[in-house]
Amino acid sequence: MTSGGRPNLKSVSTTVLEQLREALASGMLRPPVDRAALVGFGVRHQLEAIEHALAGHKSAACLAILDVALAERQERRPTPELVWTGPEAPAGTARDTAIVLRALFEGARESVLLAGYSFDHAQAVLAPLHRAMTDHGVQARFFVDVKQIEHGQIAGTHLAEQLDGFVTQNWPFGEPRPRIYYDRRALTPGPPWCSLHAKCVVVDGVKAFVSSANFTQRGQERNIEVGVLIEDASFASYLAGQWMGLIEAGIVGEFRPDA
Repeated sequence: MTSGGRPNLKSVSTTVLEQLREALASGMLRPPVDRAALVGFGVRHQLEAIEHALAGHKSAACLAILDVALAERQERRPTPELVWTGPEAPAGTARDTAIVLRALFEGARESVLLAGYSFDHAQAVLAPLHRAMTDHGVQARFFVDVKQIEHGQIAGTHLAEQLDGFVTQNWPFGEPRPRIYYDRRALTPGPPWCSLHAKCVVVDGVKAFVSSANFTQRGQERNIEVGVLIEDASFASYLAGQWMGLIEAGIVGEFRPDA
């Protein structure tokens, strides 16, 4: 995110840079490109980095800065890798979901962010992550689905039953443990209904895996599932920022079993 302690555009997603360039070129966004202008345009993340790069410049200079950043990124943009669960044609070359997850967890050295909808005795999948946490001090955050409460249920009891059960079935390793987050809307009876249905992993802020596969034996070994592995720091940090933004906004809550 920074170079010599100063924010830069490396942490900003390519999509956001392209949108900024289009807005500046069309006149929808006009200098000065400061924090207020960016928020008004709809940008919520990496504000400091964008402001540092573009503030104080006229439109032509801003366009030139964005063009250079986008051209450099285009040259270095890694190819997304197809990840697959299930049968393949003889010529198939996709990597296996379980193998990719294991490699991601084993290679983690700083942080792992994991979001999942369904877990079923996932200790085999998560064991490499526990070893990385033990051996390398990796910090892990899990965003997990909680079944929406029904009328008459007590919110605290319902949450404890759901997430204590999650830990018992899927994290039998003890310490260190991941920090666990849930969608606060699940503690309000429906309708409307909601689910935390995403399945993704971000490792060290530089690798992102997004998949249809749940963290279950079926999802990892037997279903037909498709995913993509993207080794791109700008995308990975942007994806992680989406989740961290939910924490900052209070949309998700942290489960504290001893609280």
